[in-house]
Amino acid sequence: MILAPVLLAFSAPYPVAASTRPASACIAEDLAAQLARFRLGDTSGFRELTAVGEPAVDGLVEILCGEKLDVVTRFMAANVLGDIRNARAVMPLIEALRDPAFNVRRCSALALGKIRDERARVPLRELAEKDPFVYRDPESGKDLYLVRIDALTALDMLDGKTAGDNGGAVKEAEIFLDDATKLPRSPVRVPVVRLPFPFPGKFVDQNVFNNYQQPTDGYIHAGLDILQSAGTEVRAVEDGWVAAIATNYPEWKTHHFFVVAKAKDGNEGWCYTHVDPDSYAFRVGDRVKRGTVLGKLVDFSVGANEGVDHLHLHYVRFAKKDDGTVDVKSLVDPLAFFDYADTTAPTVHAPVRFVKARTLDEFPSTKDTSTVSGDVDVIAGISDNADGNTGCNWMVPVVTLEIRGEGSRPWRKLVLDQRGEVGDEKAASALYLKYEDAQRWREGLPPFPGVNFVIATHTDGDGSLERADALQCWETAAVDKGVRRFPDGNYEVTVRAFDLKGNMGVRTARVRVQNP
Repeated sequence: MILAPVLLAFSAPYPVAASTRPASACIAEDLAAQLARFRLGDTSGFRELTAVGEPAVDGLVEILCGEKLDVVTRFMAANVLGDIRNARAVMPLIEALRDPAFNVRRCSALALGKIRDERARVPLRELAEKDPFVYRDPESGKDLYLVRIDALTALDMLDGKTAGDNGGAVKEAEIFLDDATKLPRSPVRVPVVRLPFPFPGKFVDQNVFNNYQQPTDGYIHAGLDILQSAGTEVRAVEDGWVAAIATNYPEWKTHHFFVVAKAKDGNEGWCYTHVDPDSYAFRVGDRVKRGTVLGKLVDFSVGANEGVDHLHLHYVRFAKKDDGTVDVKSLVDPLAFFDYADTTAPTVHAPVRFVKARTLDEFPSTKDTSTVSGDVDVIAGISDNADGNTGCNWMVPVVTLEIRGEGSRPWRKLVLDQRGEVGDEKAASALYLKYEDAQRWREGLPPFPGVNFVIATHTDGDGSLERADALQCWETAAVDKGVRRFPDGNYEVTVRAFDLKGNMGVRTARVRVQNP
């Protein structure tokens, strides 16, 4: 069976368009009405239904199984069920592996891979061996068994060999800490000197909102967002030469940037973004002195753009490309250069949660103890703020994880260390829960400072953010030289979070390992 290439667009996990409605507003809506819109083909609310979680499962299953409904709506229902990752969807998804629509079979297979339930193994293996759908690539002329390929991917996800969105990364060797209670040696290799802020006043007057480690759903926000009004003068924080002027979004006046390098013809320095290019007081090659006015903050309401007026500032290594664009890589937390007081320790919020690895299915628990088995992920909500009177979306640069139990040697890992390079800025989902996924656990948490949910077991222990970290977990059934590494019994799991000044927040949870 050969279908036109246009049909292949529908087999992707999601269409490009996303909902423009705030997730919090949609979650509060009547679920029946939300599902009714989805059933009628308005699938733009898939993110909000994912955030609803388990209560949406039954309605989504009905849509998945509704053979008279539009195929796109049905395979989108399979996608959302995969993102919710609830075991109640497993059997309907297995049944959907026999659906006449190949796109429904593909998405159902990938959804089962995300849920990682052993009941799916045999049906997925049969799909990978026997599915009849064939697509002939018009360029190569080759026949591609697309459903079989996705079934094999789902089996790899079931085995923990891939996280499904890890860019082909493979699991790396683990590194362990001798002591998880102290900050490891700083990875910063950039000489740090105290500098003046880019705006008048002290730290509190800068209005720093987002910081260097702030995660989003798609990437790590590797810089400082300093809120100031449009037209505010931006001053150089350090002497140097203007080494680059560029924009990666030429259609937007709001996203121009320039780099002031400390050395003439150098490739490292301060990157200033969101300064109005019409206000630049320099050209490439000009000498800049500390305190010089470089320009004025752009008005984010220009054209069809929307946003809060601010300066994005970070210290980078940069490279100029042949097409005129400039690539930058953050080298060090900008806050290391500025003088500010921070006596407030980070908060690791209760409770620490234990879920089946690479899912959001929590293990059963009593009042103060969870009972776990197999592959486990540890999820902790972390927030921080330098000034208790300031609202901001900060994240700590350093997190460690420690697991201790009787009859087992301690297991200690560095979860992340972003005092230097952040690693792969686009691999945020390997370590942090997406906003929609975390909604189920935000009830009762303050809006500021923002709480970021870290999958603390998603680390190989080197502290750098990498896609392959998503393949790591706590393997409670692991065997070392013929002996259980974590014998059945009681354990204490401790998450520690450190800010740039060394203040530490701690949360310990009790857990019982009970493997078959």
